[in-house]
Amino acid sequence: MNPYRIETPGVVSFSGGRTSGFMLRQILDAYDGELPEDLLVTFQNTGLEHAATYRFIHEVETRWGVPIKWLEYALDDEREPTVVVTDHDRASRNGEPFDLLIGKKGYLPNPVSRICTVQLKMRTQQRYLRSLPAFADGWTSAVGLRYDEPRRALRLTGDTSLENPVAPMYHAKHTEEDVLAFWRDCDFDLDLPLAGNMAGNCVGCFLKSQYKLEVLAQEMPEYFEWWIQAERKASETADAGAVFRQDRPSYANLMKQVREQGQLFSEDAGDTISCFCTD
Repeated sequence: MNPYRIETPGVVSFSGGRTSGFMLRQILDAYDGELPEDLLVTFQNTGLEHAATYRFIHEVETRWGVPIKWLEYALDDEREPTVVVTDHDRASRNGEPFDLLIGKKGYLPNPVSRICTVQLKMRTQQRYLRSLPAFADGWTSAVGLRYDEPRRALRLTGDTSLENPVAPMYHAKHTEEDVLAFWRDCDFDLDLPLAGNMAGNCVGCFLKSQYKLEVLAQEMPEYFEWWIQAERKASETADAGAVFRQDRPSYANLMKQVREQGQLFSEDAGDTISCFCTD
């Protein structure tokens, strides 16, 4: 059986990266280019992705004719978490969903408490699906984990009993090489600056290696202003953690170091933790 024929009702988690874009194309092809009504595609926006990511998602939905639900974390009138459906033109670009989450929780996320991944990505998608009658009894969730990511693929579990996560790329034995070959032959691509997926997902994500953050801060400092201000605001709030990581310089100090001394890390030791915000 074709692993890309996802059992429905189902959802394709599209991060806006090449891997999940490749997975989406394979799923579309498995259904002859048109998805069933109860197989949805969602992108959960934090408001901190690179501009090229937003352009790429919009190209995917327009060139391939696939409706993508742009979802964002929000708060209702009682300041309880909810979800809003937006689109390419109206989507947040300045970290607004992230700001709401920090204000609600009263502290910054960190490697131990990754509330951003959980709330802005996973739970936002769940809140939307739970609002749909067709998904009331549960759903299949297609996640872009490749054959060369066996540890993550084999440990894949749902965040709720209603969710049955699957990794069709792993079962189809598709690797990163297959993904890159596909996009080399495609008539459009994710046009991120710098090498690989360094600027992918939240540009200044605290889970990225310090080497990557130094390179990104040097090449695109405008994407770090939100992170600097978030830590600055948190330091003024007694019940808030003041920095995203205790084992590294603050974002303000990172920017100061890069401006005055350049990069201190010359090699990439790899990102701290892989998470739902994936390529």
